[in-house]
Amino acid sequence: MKSLLFSPWLMVLLCAALSTLADTLGTVWWEQKKMWVLVAVIGIAPFVFLAFGYVGSHFGLAKASSLTNTLVVIGPILVGIFFRGELRQLSAVELAGMAMAVTGIVLLTAFNSHQASGGHAH
Repeated sequence: MKSLLFSPWLMVLLCAALSTLADTLGTVWWEQKKMWVLVAVIGIAPFVFLAFGYVGSHFGLAKASSLTNTLVVIGPILVGIFFRGELRQLSAVELAGMAMAVTGIVLLTAFNSHQASGGHAH
């Protein structure tokens, strides 16, 4: 029985969530220069890379990068739009590009040719 805690798909989401948090906190640190924010970013960063390494070992580097890095882009976009009120700063072309990133994630996950297993596909 596979552990849900270390499910490759769960780790994709964890990696993206941790990276989104680190990106958001990094922005907050540069805006406010609060030491606790910097310490939090430094504390979170190693876990982002460990989660990515786990994902890469199950999906292969190319697919892991496309999954996690696209989600890492989408996460801060959503934070910027919904929590920081930045929607009005975006042009129609920028929003279209963001929509393409979401489309890419859908294509990568919905049309999965190999299931994640103990190792990457060759």
